[in-house]
Amino acid sequence: MTDGLGFRATMLDDRTIEMIVSGYPAADDLVDFIHATFPAATFSHVLWNFSGASLAMLDIADFRKLADAGREFVAVRGPDPKTAVLVQSSVEVLLVRAYSAMTLELRPMAVHASTDRKELLDWLGVSD
Repeated sequence: MTDGLGFRATMLDDRTIEMIVSGYPAADDLVDFIHATFPAATFSHVLWNFSGASLAMLDIADFRKLADAGREFVAVRGPDPKTAVLVQSSVEVLLVRAYSAMTLELRPMAVHASTDRKELLDWLGVSD
């Protein structure tokens, strides 16, 4: 992993986990985090919190790796899993939306990106 990276997971409620990332993660770092956290999935919804991280190191091939890793665990997440992505800027929101549209084949899984944590928590149905 790259220096300065941080990874932490915490349950927000009985069906939503928050994956907190800091620093400048590479795709392999994020895939390792998924593989360390998702096998024991008791959650259906995920909030990826990149508010203390940058997605600058990721490209379309990296998003394909992440989609593949997510696909491995989508069945254990139950029906209608949701993934929310909290980022720092509107540019990163557009990046996540574009890359997700090009790489996700997890229908009916929904992905929503925003710079507004409350918006994402509401979308996931989590009381703050």
